[in-house]
Amino acid sequence: MNRIFDKYKFFRGRLLSFSKSLYREKFPYHEIYFNANIFIKSDKIWFGDLDLTLDRDRLILIAKELKQDLYILREMDGRFDNEKRTFKSVKEVAVDIISGT
Repeated sequence: MNRIFDKYKFFRGRLLSFSKSLYREKFPYHEIYFNANIFIKSDKIWFGDLDLTLDRDRLILIAKELKQDLYILREMDGRFDNEKRTFKSVKEVAVDIISGT
């Protein structure tokens, strides 16, 4: 699965900027999630910074290649004790769902 993310330049731990505030200042109207988490139905599969305004099209390609929906979660919703969430709770806290169909 990592190979698919790597193919689209979504490396684990991806960093958009060393300064979150400067990035938000540069792109004030973008939908940005720093330290985001991506889940599929069965597991957490990726983490890093996302700018959904710029990344959505590539995430759609990844979801279609995986043939699975991608659930985007905020940092704390998908880290530490929250890495092993039930699928129901993943859907409840997802800020976005990228369709794989």
